[in-house]
Amino acid sequence: MGKQPKRYAVTASTIEEALGALARMPGMLTQAFSRWKRVRLVVEEAEDERTLNQNALQWKWCQEASQQGDQSASEYQAWCKLHIGMDILCRDSEDYATACRNVLGSLTYEQKLALMRHPFDWPVTRAMTKKQLTEYLDRVWQHFTALGMRLTDPGLKGINADEYREVA
Repeated sequence: MGKQPKRYAVTASTIEEALGALARMPGMLTQAFSRWKRVRLVVEEAEDERTLNQNALQWKWCQEASQQGDQSASEYQAWCKLHIGMDILCRDSEDYATACRNVLGSLTYEQKLALMRHPFDWPVTRAMTKKQLTEYLDRVWQHFTALGMRLTDPGLKGINADEYREVA
């Protein structure tokens, strides 16, 4: 038997998508009631997801940092995920913070850094909303430029002002 979902969720950006989700609702409710005695139905605003441009920009910056610093792009990425990204996600989600404490709490610093990298690739930036990734990029920019590194201007990567705000 496959892994059962803990919840059923649908995100819609248009009324047509929402009506399509409603059409699937009877099947989801049937499955939910067969598994649980009670269910809660919630309609809430969905956060914007991160953009591919934001994701590409963070990798570009880590590559640029590796050309100017003493670590590989992967090592810089792991440092940013551990020190900047996890700080944001733990602040915004008690569930994420609890999971991090439970799984990472007893590990050494080196082990935590290793988990941020391939092949483990602890989910940090891919778990972020667009707003969280914007904050993450701001803080990555601040970190690297404070070290004297020069990074590609986000405007050159086609990042719009509403997707990334460069710090002053």
